[in-house]
Amino acid sequence: MLYTKNSEPQLSMELFRNPTSEYRGTPFWSWNCKVTRELIRSQMEVFQKMGFGGAHLHPRTGLDTEYLGEEFMELVSYADEQAKERGMLCWLYDEDRYPSGAAGGMVTENWNYRARHLLLTREKKTGMCGSREEFLKAAARGEKPAGYYLTAYRIQTENGFLKSYRQIEGSLPEYDSREEEYREGKLWLAYVELMQESPWYNDQTYVDVMNREAVLRFLEITHERYYEVLGEEFGRSIPAIFTDEPQIKGSMVLPDGESEYDVTLSFTDDLPATYEKAYGVNLLGVLPELLWELPDGKASLHRYQYHDHLAERFVSAYSDTIAAWCEAHHIAMTGHYMSEPTLYSQTLRLGEAMRCYRNQQLPGVDILCGDPEYSTIKQAVSVARQNGREGVLSELYGVTHWDFDFKGHKLQGDWQAALGVTIRCPHLAFMSMEGEAKRDWPASISYQSPWWEKYACIENYFARVNTALTRGCARVSTAVVHPIESYWISYGPAAQTKELRDQMDDNFRDLIQWLLFGLVDFDFISESLLPGQCPDRTKEYPNGTGVIRETPDGAALAVGNMSYHTVLVPDLRTIRSTTLSRLEALADAGGNVIFLGEAPALVDGIPDDRARRLASRVKRIPFQKHAILQELEEERDVDIRRETGERSDHLFYQLRQDGNGKWLFVCHVNRKRNNVSRPERLSVRIRGAYQVTMYDALSGNCTAAESVKKDGWTCLTVDLYAEDSFLWRLDEQNAQQAADEEAQIPGVSGKSEKTIIPEAARPLREGMPAAVYGLVAGPSGSTGKKGTMVHWIAEPDGFTMAEPNVLLLDRAQWKLNDGEWQAEEDILRIDNHIRALLGYPRRQDAFIQPWRVREAPEKDVVMLRIKMESRVETGSLMLALERPEKIGIRWNGIPCPMPKREETGWFTDTFIRTVSVPGLKKGENELLLEVPFGQKTNLENLFLLGEFGVCVLGTKSLVTAAPTELAFGDITRQGLPFYGGSITYSMHFEMDQEKDILVKVPHFTAPVLEVWIDGKSAGLIAFAPHTLSLGRVAAGRHSLEICACGNRFNSFGTLHNCNEEFKWYGPDSYRTVGDDWSEAWCLRPFGILSGVEIWEGDREHGDK
Repeated sequence: MLYTKNSEPQLSMELFRNPTSEYRGTPFWSWNCKVTRELIRSQMEVFQKMGFGGAHLHPRTGLDTEYLGEEFMELVSYADEQAKERGMLCWLYDEDRYPSGAAGGMVTENWNYRARHLLLTREKKTGMCGSREEFLKAAARGEKPAGYYLTAYRIQTENGFLKSYRQIEGSLPEYDSREEEYREGKLWLAYVELMQESPWYNDQTYVDVMNREAVLRFLEITHERYYEVLGEEFGRSIPAIFTDEPQIKGSMVLPDGESEYDVTLSFTDDLPATYEKAYGVNLLGVLPELLWELPDGKASLHRYQYHDHLAERFVSAYSDTIAAWCEAHHIAMTGHYMSEPTLYSQTLRLGEAMRCYRNQQLPGVDILCGDPEYSTIKQAVSVARQNGREGVLSELYGVTHWDFDFKGHKLQGDWQAALGVTIRCPHLAFMSMEGEAKRDWPASISYQSPWWEKYACIENYFARVNTALTRGCARVSTAVVHPIESYWISYGPAAQTKELRDQMDDNFRDLIQWLLFGLVDFDFISESLLPGQCPDRTKEYPNGTGVIRETPDGAALAVGNMSYHTVLVPDLRTIRSTTLSRLEALADAGGNVIFLGEAPALVDGIPDDRARRLASRVKRIPFQKHAILQELEEERDVDIRRETGERSDHLFYQLRQDGNGKWLFVCHVNRKRNNVSRPERLSVRIRGAYQVTMYDALSGNCTAAESVKKDGWTCLTVDLYAEDSFLWRLDEQNAQQAADEEAQIPGVSGKSEKTIIPEAARPLREGMPAAVYGLVAGPSGSTGKKGTMVHWIAEPDGFTMAEPNVLLLDRAQWKLNDGEWQAEEDILRIDNHIRALLGYPRRQDAFIQPWRVREAPEKDVVMLRIKMESRVETGSLMLALERPEKIGIRWNGIPCPMPKREETGWFTDTFIRTVSVPGLKKGENELLLEVPFGQKTNLENLFLLGEFGVCVLGTKSLVTAAPTELAFGDITRQGLPFYGGSITYSMHFEMDQEKDILVKVPHFTAPVLEVWIDGKSAGLIAFAPHTLSLGRVAAGRHSLEICACGNRFNSFGTLHNCNEEFKWYGPDSYRTVGDDWSEAWCLRPFGILSGVEIWEGDREHGDK
């Protein structure tokens, strides 16, 4: 059990203020180098200072310690020891890279365990065996056949629809005449084709996830190995093991019914046998129906059953097998599956996402690129709630790049917390930035990011939210039947079904957003899981109400631990009979069953009017936002409206029952770009009578809130800024207390609601740690004592840089061995050229892990010549590069001594070392590098560090004198284009008398700002309205310093990727081609961008 402290009857203030490790984030810790004890110790210390509760030990690209070997396991044990010493948790990960299942290729050394699919083709394929028996014999002899012949078909179509088909059993038939094809149908051949070997799987393949024997081998290699070494800590310091992106080989669709393109279907060797056992049908005999549409709009039962069977084979072989092992070994199975968000994506890779979670102890998801995948989380959270799981994990922040700021961290974490995520797994923390590791979907949420020491404010905030939102159970009374099974039926040729399938996915997305932004929380019901979660107990209950649970609010459908008074049936094509029987029982008991749009014409994939008969005696409304929300008003627990009377459309909430009280969490979802200094006044209504206590998760403070009771609702007014959220404890009042307060509503006694400015951004009490503030500003244009701007600081007096300035060196002339010098080019492209010449795989592709490359002699030599232009002479400088001890360096013709590693410093990451080089001379300077080269060698950018300025002119950079002053504005235009460190702006102001004041920084581009007044830290500015109280300030002159914490984009970002819509910032994004490539650097602005304001006023007032 992860949250043992939640068994206490109430949340203690001590736990809320200082949450323990289980409530805190646990980042993916990228083990991507030669791992050492010192790296583990030092970085675990970093995680502790950042406020994390532990880390996931995640082998990733670059790992140079043998995976699961003796040294690796000793280091994992040491990491667990280090976590325990710090009161933290050690979370395991079950694969070398991802997706999970192949154990770094060790499982799929056995050919029987390799991923495979069915290939349907018009062409006879070479390299295939004539039968499975021949294939097994060839594989046993050490040969590498591509697969084996399975069967053949004669297929006739008419206007793109399936007219007739028959299976041709026996040996491979020969092609015949066109006349015979016209008469009997086109000949299609079916092969079972194995996945090709790939360096990504260390020259093996992915695993057959529908083969339970293969999964058992995966458990034997991976999980049993961890248990052997660390089993005593399972369920203690090691709570869970993460499985990452398991998936089936997706079934394709034909472009149209007359297409003769090759097409693949998800398959495993014994799929026909298990299909026939389940449905009494020969799968190979009906296989064409999986791909072609039947005439006259008829739905194929076999297509429906095929996708259902695929999902069941995958989940039972992979997910259930691993979850059962974890249950028996007292460790939770967590992690996420591939392609969860849409009906299309999960049909392609999973069959059904919700089924995957049925036995997972801690269901998980991933949210990459900041995408608003509400469906992904809703599916996992629904199963977790219904199955009584403690929480849900989310791998979040991935692929957001180096310049993702604290606003982004809070907003993305907030809406996921509102939807039910309790375990944040930030993606990711680099152990090393050596070689390709630095391009492994940055940013690094660790010491490489200059803001790392400020990050505890984010972690403390979410940990405090978790102490409340892991207690009790979610209060949800509405459920939606998940439409995935209707999508399966429509999964046919694109020309005939794509528009329909797109509409189904659009409806799926729209309904989710209408409900969530309409502030009606809900859960999905999986039709495949429902019979087990809601067993039919008609023998125990002769009146048929065995699936119904009576609640104080009326009859509800009992789905595991959850009870739903209202169930929505959203425009389905088919529905299961088991689902219908439960909906019929709910309707008979007086519950609400609401059909949206058309009622299903199919039951269990077969034409049947049973669903339409049910729809005729319950409610049926249009599939429209207004109609749906209007119908659900009686189910509403929370309503939030603007001053204009319209309902808010950018907030999510979660309401939880905890004993006799409730917890309400409300947050923003979407990022606001403009008018950040203006709050939105909102009226919050909560069904019931409550005493409200505000729990400020940013500061740890609690205060009582004034509210009004009216017509059975508790009413409050709040002012919210762009990134604000609030957490309230609602303690029930008895009828007399509520009546007494309702008698004092406005217009009767004069009592009115007090506008609440959430505590989230207020300055903390003296002696408490600094937090992130962002809520208090004076009213714009105010002429009264409060809210008057008393100073505007147009420019700073000076500035200081936390690190030396940077000249990025990413282009060079080059030659290999004694070859000719080649023209100047991007260094990463040079690396590709060299590898092509030497026959090595390119690093940007799926290259083999270093730990699997036993011998990699550096027998070749690459010369790099880098030209630098300078307008000034400089003193000695530092050159930052990787593995300098192996590289010969000549600076303007002068050899530089090759230092020992311990004699060097480091830049950004401890694997990027710094060595001293002579200064620049005026004019052209030359750096010559002699690099021994082998398969494991990395050619990487270099960085010249020192006291100088840099001017970027198109594709050229020019060294200039170091800037002596810095104006407010983008620093990339002021001599610091490649600088990624922090900058502190110094300024001053004078007060004519003692006053309460606050500082406002209207415009900045930085992850977070830290403010000092008179040499003392006053706190951080991260969120709207970009203000911070400086407290009571005496008359006289005062110094003010504001540090803009840096980010590494302009040093390590995708600086030549000019596609503004590009969002998958992985290795390939650094090596774009064509119109996506720019020879010039695509820099991003950084710094305080406009003047700083000093306001007089107290913290109770804000811009309105």
